[in-house]
Amino acid sequence: MTHEMVCDILGKSELFSGLDFQELDKIVSACRLTFWKKSMDIDNDEGIETFNIVVQGRVKLMQTDPHSGRSIVIFLLKEGDVFDVLSLLDGQKHIASPVAVSDTYMLRVPMATARNWLETYPELNERFLPYIGKLMRHLESFAETVVFDDTATRLAKLILRHTEKEKKSGENHYPVKIINNLSHELLAEMIGSVRSVVTAQLRKLKEDEIILYKRGYLAVKKLEELAKRYNL
Repeated sequence: MTHEMVCDILGKSELFSGLDFQELDKIVSACRLTFWKKSMDIDNDEGIETFNIVVQGRVKLMQTDPHSGRSIVIFLLKEGDVFDVLSLLDGQKHIASPVAVSDTYMLRVPMATARNWLETYPELNERFLPYIGKLMRHLESFAETVVFDDTATRLAKLILRHTEKEKKSGENHYPVKIINNLSHELLAEMIGSVRSVVTAQLRKLKEDEIILYKRGYLAVKKLEELAKRYNL
């Protein structure tokens, strides 16, 4: 992956899109590009020293119960997303463990440098607070659904959250982004459930012809029906 490719990806991202090419060039030049193979635990010193930017691939931030071994995914990050945001703000250790969901390229930079960016680049600073707000909204919604919704509703909400609202030209289904091609186990971790339950729910939705699911490919055939079934 070239320097120019990395700059182009960041320039299209939610957080860095307000920067011009020269500013993006300086940011990327200050970072170290790393590669993590699928399923690798990402060593990031508990968020104290290193700030991370996903350039390509997907990363899950998860917590695992040391007693039961069960895990729950707090965030699934895509290209342009960053993590250890709270550590960037307060300097405290994080409690979530990052794992590469797919082969992943990532920029890594010292925390002190990332903090300096917020002072150096007003456009980045301006986008940073809304970005944090989006993360907090996600956590709020996640907590609500885990407490109040059954597994089927949680899965439906997850699918709907990542479903495009327009069909692609020539196709009869709505594409699902980010969570496409994920294992049933990972989907279960994202809604606080177990693999067998998620498998059963996906099978039911497929039999009712609400979703298209084949060899890991997930799409929605009947968007309104999916929302209506679970009062969403």
